[in-house]
Amino acid sequence: MTMKGQGWTTHGAAIVLALLMLLAAPLAGFAQSDGDAGQGSTSRHPAQRGGGLQLTLEVSPRPLVYGKVHEAGIRVANGTPIDRKVKINALLGEVVQFVGGEQGVRFVAPDQPEQERRITWPVIDVPADETARVSFRFLVSWDVTGDAYLQVDAGTVGDEGPLEVAHLRETPQLPDGSRGFLSQYGAVLISFLLFVVLQIALYRYTRRKGGGLLRALSVVGAVLLIFFAVAGLRNAVEPVLYWQPTTCEVLDVRYAVETHDSSTSSAGSRSQSSRSTTTRLEIPLLTLRFDTPERTIVSTGFRNQSSSTGDMSLLNQFRAGTTTDCYYDPDDPGWVVVTRDVTVTTIVFSLLFALVGVVLGWLGLRRRKG
Repeated sequence: MTMKGQGWTTHGAAIVLALLMLLAAPLAGFAQSDGDAGQGSTSRHPAQRGGGLQLTLEVSPRPLVYGKVHEAGIRVANGTPIDRKVKINALLGEVVQFVGGEQGVRFVAPDQPEQERRITWPVIDVPADETARVSFRFLVSWDVTGDAYLQVDAGTVGDEGPLEVAHLRETPQLPDGSRGFLSQYGAVLISFLLFVVLQIALYRYTRRKGGGLLRALSVVGAVLLIFFAVAGLRNAVEPVLYWQPTTCEVLDVRYAVETHDSSTSSAGSRSQSSRSTTTRLEIPLLTLRFDTPERTIVSTGFRNQSSSTGDMSLLNQFRAGTTTDCYYDPDDPGWVVVTRDVTVTTIVFSLLFALVGVVLGWLGLRRRKG
């Protein structure tokens, strides 16, 4: 009887302990949960053991959208019983262009363009068991491909321990969701298809008129050359003739890097070898803010890629915090340039293409004698 009573006592204690553990599990989960963590809007990294700091990166609105300005908020919680002096830094990837910030934020290298912009804040006093917050705004640039990347770190001044780090990597979306692709590229696709149909129609028309294959190809080539000549001249002179002048505030001076791999092969009498080369192309970028009659716009300059790609000397003329003359498209103010000069090279090549196209067209359409 004693053994049986002891068994019931042991089983009862086990049942009570199990119920307490089941009750404590959801309470612990509730205490540790972050309301926005399920949506991925907060990147939280717990403090290292003995460090006492907790760093949080919050970005809004989400998701990231091309051509939109977003805000990044950085919170540093001091979970120790002593006051701390904290240093906060951030790294902005190519797609992320700096727009502005508070609490004394500044560039680490203000006098030079950077591929990835580094920003920092003055040392912040964070009292015991208190939280400090800093923030900055950034633009998701249209002009750079790839994911948007942000990284922030915080550490106690004088502490040699590891830094607290939080980061965000996200593929930006087009402004109109699934319809954004059609609005941005649908017109180009339709124009290309119509152009192909026109080329086929010209080819068949020339063949029906008794022209040979060479004459038909001459007509097709003529249309192609004239098209490229007109398009090149139009892109060059449109900002001069139609775009509106204004004053832009320079917010960030950056550059992007594109690499292109190519390979060549050579065959000898006994062996065959190949050689690969990598071409590095630097694209200057300016983040600009300007006013239109309707609203204030933040965008990136140097949209005329043919005249700016690879010319890094253009960036030497600009510095963040200054103003410059710029020109924007009144029909689509997101398009803005700081240089609208029509270069001699553009004019010469466009006229040359047009001249060759006219000659080819005349050769293809002229009637045979007799």
